[in-house]
Amino acid sequence: MTIVVASFVCCNSDDHKTGVDDVTDTVKDGTWRVSYFYDSGADKTANYLGYSFVFGGNYLLTATKETNTYNGQWFVSKSTSDNDLYSTIFKISIGPNDIFENLNADWKVMSNTDATLTLKDDSKGETNIDYLTFEKIVQ
Repeated sequence: MTIVVASFVCCNSDDHKTGVDDVTDTVKDGTWRVSYFYDSGADKTANYLGYSFVFGGNYLLTATKETNTYNGQWFVSKSTSDNDLYSTIFKISIGPNDIFENLNADWKVMSNTDATLTLKDDSKGETNIDYLTFEKIVQ
């Protein structure tokens, strides 16, 4: 009986903070930057240096670099795909600047803390997985 109780305590899904509400609450708090972006076999983090991202109310997304501001949308939901039935999906849609084209995707939430959100996109197959990490900017 002790083993069963310990299993429930140590494996509580709240510990992972990857639920829809957890992710939504985290990203709506503060300003974020891309701290890691791996796309099509290459590290492309440098493409997003200087950009700050705000995931605002009504699912409005704003990316700013110096005096340039770009608007888009973000959304968090549970996957409806049979392959990813238990995954939380973080959707980004921003533009029209081409630099954001590779961010526009349905990302699976891998981990979520108060300071980082780690995502992956495996829609191109298991051999070509993209990774994206947002880190909260401390002000």
